[in-house]
Amino acid sequence: MDGTGGDSKIDEGDREDALEALRRANFERELDTIGAYGDQRGCELLDVGCAHGWFLDAASRRGCVASGIEPDAGMYGLAVKSGHRVLKGFFPDVLPAGVHYDVITFNDVFEHLPDVNAALDACRERLREGGLLVLNLPNSRGTVFRVAALMDRIGLHAPLDRLWQKEFPSPHLFYFNPDCLAELARRHGFSEVHRGELATIELRGLWQRLRYDRTASLPAAIVSWLAITLAFPVLHLLTSDISIQVFVKEPPLAAQA
Repeated sequence: MDGTGGDSKIDEGDREDALEALRRANFERELDTIGAYGDQRGCELLDVGCAHGWFLDAASRRGCVASGIEPDAGMYGLAVKSGHRVLKGFFPDVLPAGVHYDVITFNDVFEHLPDVNAALDACRERLREGGLLVLNLPNSRGTVFRVAALMDRIGLHAPLDRLWQKEFPSPHLFYFNPDCLAELARRHGFSEVHRGELATIELRGLWQRLRYDRTASLPAAIVSWLAITLAFPVLHLLTSDISIQVFVKEPPLAAQA
């Protein structure tokens, strides 16, 4: 998912080169976290908005029975070509009746959904008792987001617009802080069992990441590349702009009584 649909403002080749190394590394860390809550061999996992299928690659290697959902025709084709079981369409509409999962993941997808309350209700319905909901998404407490928000207040709007993916095919509709997201999930019958951070930036692919938006100016990209490269050794000391939160489906109140 995540805005891949052939818009002329986006160079999809550069976009893929920019994000692949970072996301594959983060997916391994995410699966390490999921593995702390149960055996992954035979685990039935659904990745919503699976895009290229990179997360499905990693989950399958660990023994998960992994499948995905992807609404974008191009990304759907790539994931299927890689050998994955993927449904084309939107969650939960395209899921067959009566199908349930041990884990449902949203990787850089949840923030794009127009109705997160309906999505959480659907996750609760489709997860088995004790199943896990895993959200990997941007963090409004992240250092880069806070700096961009400060710049926006003094009239420099471009950095914050870029974080919101303004005028991209699939812009961010929400930015959550972890506390608010945990409370939202609690209202829909989930308990938070893990909260952590994932890497925001890798030097490999950084230039392509700055340039896949064809509307961005070359001088601005050069300045950003130099600043990030020089600051990279200390970036891990700052609050990451990507959070991961894991929630467990709670039993109905009647069952808890």
